[in-house]
Amino acid sequence: MLKVTGLHKTFDGTEILKGVDLEVDKGDIIVILGPSGSGKTTLLRCIDFLEWAEKGHLSFDGIELEFSSATRSQVSSVRKKIGFVFQNYNLFANKTVLQNVTEGLIIGRKVPEEQAVEMALKALDRVGLSDRLEYYPSQLSGGQQQRVGIARAVVMNPDVILFDEPTSALDPELVGEVLDVMKNLARDGATMVVVTHELNFARQVANKAVFMEDGIVVETGTPEKLFTDANNPRTRQFLTGILSH
Repeated sequence: MLKVTGLHKTFDGTEILKGVDLEVDKGDIIVILGPSGSGKTTLLRCIDFLEWAEKGHLSFDGIELEFSSATRSQVSSVRKKIGFVFQNYNLFANKTVLQNVTEGLIIGRKVPEEQAVEMALKALDRVGLSDRLEYYPSQLSGGQQQRVGIARAVVMNPDVILFDEPTSALDPELVGEVLDVMKNLARDGATMVVVTHELNFARQVANKAVFMEDGIVVETGTPEKLFTDANNPRTRQFLTGILSH
């Protein structure tokens, strides 16, 4: 469904992505693992054109484009098919929960307000926040704010949802509620690419795991394969270090 080949991205003269390939099939739950600075977040942001890559090809549900020369129309077409859940929520502080979820529908998709509200109510029910419609982000816990972020992505009915370390900004006791929502999405057949250090989630939910380091994909396989019998010593060293903690 989505295929990235030869993706390169440079910041201030430093090459962050050095020819990354990624292939996502419908229904995949892919976890991307790796140390800080390995390019995981940059990969997701380039796919959604939040960052512009200098080189690489994207094939996505009939769309074919070069990252370096994508047109505004192509970028718009790609973004309509992608949901993005940010590490730090990125909610509008001056808007209620319901308004945060309807905003993209009404402004971006030109959905009539009554229909947008109906769609938002269903999305918020899926993440367990039907009782927080008129709350503002400052009145919510971190876990609740992230669930609003997930509802905002889900309401667009995307072909794939990209999660950028969705639990890393949360207190430990709030991580579970967000992971439970993500597990439910997976059971419902959502296609997801998740940058995370939550290895239990990877083992329980994902069908593919990707290990990145220094801007390249070092190894790809099932989570169980990478955790118990990785081919690359760099993969083994990294995962052993996480598991030992």
